[in-house]
Amino acid sequence: MRKVSKAIVTFIAASLLFFLSSALIIAEEGYIDLDFGNRTLSANIKEAPLRAVIGEIRKEKEGIWFKIWLKGSKVSLDEKVSVQFKDLPIRDGVKRILSTMNYSLIFDNHGKLLGVFLLGRSARSRDRVRGRAVVPRRRTPTRAPRHHLKRK
Repeated sequence: MRKVSKAIVTFIAASLLFFLSSALIIAEEGYIDLDFGNRTLSANIKEAPLRAVIGEIRKEKEGIWFKIWLKGSKVSLDEKVSVQFKDLPIRDGVKRILSTMNYSLIFDNHGKLLGVFLLGRSARSRDRVRGRAVVPRRRTPTRAPRHHLKRK
């Protein structure tokens, strides 16, 4: 009887340890839910590393390739991504997911996404990271001097 109860306690302790460690790994990885329709994409991504999101896109949508060329020491595929949308065209959905990166999307003649070039963090994202607000510069139109407008 003692051996049976000791085995049960050991099994329960091992199970709890396994489930707790799995929860920690999931929390560290974030949450990724991608749903590719025929021509649409739905996503619910919370604090997931960009590397994991790219891996999930590759897994869900076979045939899409990623070429990654990251320039700069502060650029990392471990940056966290959080985005949520439903039934966007694939092009717009991928743009939302990669909004903090410089990238180029490659399509075939029929508009099917073939691949993605990742080139690093976008200037807008770099400014946000530095803590500065990104405000586009406003250009004032130049005016011709008034004496040119008068008739003689």
